Amino acid sequence: MKQSNRLLAMILAGAMTAGSLAGCGGSTSSDSPTAGSAGSAAASDTGSSKGSITVITMALNSDHWHAVQAGAILAGQEYNYDIKVLGPNDESNAQEQCNEILDAVSAGSDAIVLAANNPDTVVSTAADVHADGMPLIAIDASLPDENAYDAFLGTNNYEAGKSVGEYIVGQNSDAKVAIIRGLVGTTVHDTRCTGISDGVEDSGGEVVDIQPADSDRSKAVTVAENLIQTHPEITAIAATSDEMALGAYEAVKAAGKEGEIVVSGFDGARGALESIIAGELDGSGAQDPVYEGYNGVGLAVKVLEGESFEKENECPFRIVTPENAQEVYDELMSNLEAAGF
Repeated sequence: MKQSNRLLAMILAGAMTAGSLAGCGGSTSSDSPTAGSAGSAAASDTGSSKGSITVITMALNSDHWHAVQAGAILAGQEYNYDIKVLGPNDESNAQEQCNEILDAVSAGSDAIVLAANNPDTVVSTAADVHADGMPLIAIDASLPDENAYDAFLGTNNYEAGKSVGEYIVGQNSDAKVAIIRGLVGTTVHDTRCTGISDGVEDSGGEVVDIQPADSDRSKAVTVAENLIQTHPEITAIAATSDEMALGAYEAVKAAGKEGEIVVSGFDGARGALESIIAGELDGSGAQDPVYEGYNGVGLAVKVLEGESFEKENECPFRIVTPENAQEVYDELMSNLEAAGF
């Protein structure tokens, strides 16, 4: 794909920025068979790879994004495209995502599938790249400029969050809930948090506090410890990601309040499913991350091959409970195994 001088200048600037960030927690691209190399190998087995697609996740530090990665790899195998998966070390690093978008262009990728960790920050780079002819699919979090992408695939985070709030109150009709949320200003976590809060209050519960832990498990432990001390009356903790829910559970367990404080997460990630099965976490608002990764790549293929597609696409969602956690877990593990994880 021939890029304009303006885009070439952006790529060179991005490379310089990436160099200046070396040693400061740059991007993470797994070199194991579970990353982009697995997708490339699958395509090359036939000797007729149709091209390459770069998938850029919000981060590569959690089970959720590994499952998105697995879905992308499975789609690469199905559609015969090489898949490369990139992502920052944590969801707060939007600048690194901008660099990765430019890296994908300079590496000759045919399309980008992007889960923007901070859409307001990343949108300018995405829009410039897309304007220069790069097909771009937004997943998980939409971008504020619809001209920056060809199609979007993601969960209705408000409705999903509301279902989580309603589920929590269903476990305790007199629920007093503390919410631990992801990075403030991140659209996905803002929307989930609002949905959970509305679901709790509309169902007769009370939200007593909302604190950020930036989708980091260790931060969530500390935040949950402080919430338990500050609000000894809380009967539930709802987190806008499973990583934070698992951290909150550690704090609940350390405080000796297992069985007293319900803990629920969001994502339906592997670690959370295992925790629910073990009788620890009480639930999770499960997106289908494998579906998201698979169909995000599928939409990119439709753009590349000139097929029709919808601009806005919704990812399925369900509440995982102790009753259905094993079924959801078995489905996930089957897909991870098929992707080489």
